Amino acid sequence: MSAPKKLPRTPSGEALSTDLYDPRLRWSMLRSRWAYVTREAFEDRVIRPLENRLFQRWLANGFLAEQVEEMGLPYRSVDDYLGEGLDLHIDPRQLVCSLSMKKSFPKSGQRNKAKNTFIWKGKWDLFRYDFHKGQRYQFISDVWAHRHALDQSQAYHDLIKLLEQGRPLTSHQKGFLLNTPDKVLAYLETYVGYMNEMARNGFDDTLGKDRLGVAIDRHGGIVKINRGLHRLAMAQVLGLEEIVVRVRAVHVDWWREVTQGETGEKALQNMAEALQECRAAALDSSPAQDRG
Repeated sequence: MSAPKKLPRTPSGEALSTDLYDPRLRWSMLRSRWAYVTREAFEDRVIRPLENRLFQRWLANGFLAEQVEEMGLPYRSVDDYLGEGLDLHIDPRQLVCSLSMKKSFPKSGQRNKAKNTFIWKGKWDLFRYDFHKGQRYQFISDVWAHRHALDQSQAYHDLIKLLEQGRPLTSHQKGFLLNTPDKVLAYLETYVGYMNEMARNGFDDTLGKDRLGVAIDRHGGIVKINRGLHRLAMAQVLGLEEIVVRVRAVHVDWWREVTQGETGEKALQNMAEALQECRAAALDSSPAQDRG
């Protein structure tokens, strides 16, 4: 009798849930894992060293320093340099403004650039919506409200409907295929488990593959971006009073205002100090705002 095959891992190396794993997704998961590891290796050996060299030139006001700042500064280099200096402790219930990267940066080239830079230009911060009206918050709120009878939740009925239509929820990266009612329940129970853990032990900013990311808009307001949306929803539904978020990007107008013409280390120091004065942005009635 042959030994059972070792379960594949997600692209970022996380273990799978054995209750949800479907072996038919094994090869697609292995391909995703290989692509992720290859991309990460290329970035670590080629892209990151280049970004760090350019960042060091900017810090020292060396050759091409102005151009490096004009390009937006490499995010990962800024993150490595400031570390916890980019962390903010805030009341999650006040973080109601959220962005959609696809709407803020409609073109894929714009989104790819934004993912790698710290200073964002343009009108990206004007296209915001009420986080409580978004899919993640509605899903988490529904699951928690029906945690003792998940088969009565809207989420359960929606997933069962997909199953009956022959389109069960599938994740080739996470290796699950919700093709039975038991798997649907097991999937929803994982979120209840996460929330029970958070309710007992508070918010742990080290969980998840990414920190709970935010951006600073042109007025110095904190807005949520597409990182850690489920975790934010959990903290809000549970009524937690404080969470830690990591500043992922800032608007160029705010950057110029708080750095006061400084560059290099002094500019980052001025910005880090100004971050501590930032507060959650409020929803407004701006014509450019999208509440969808």
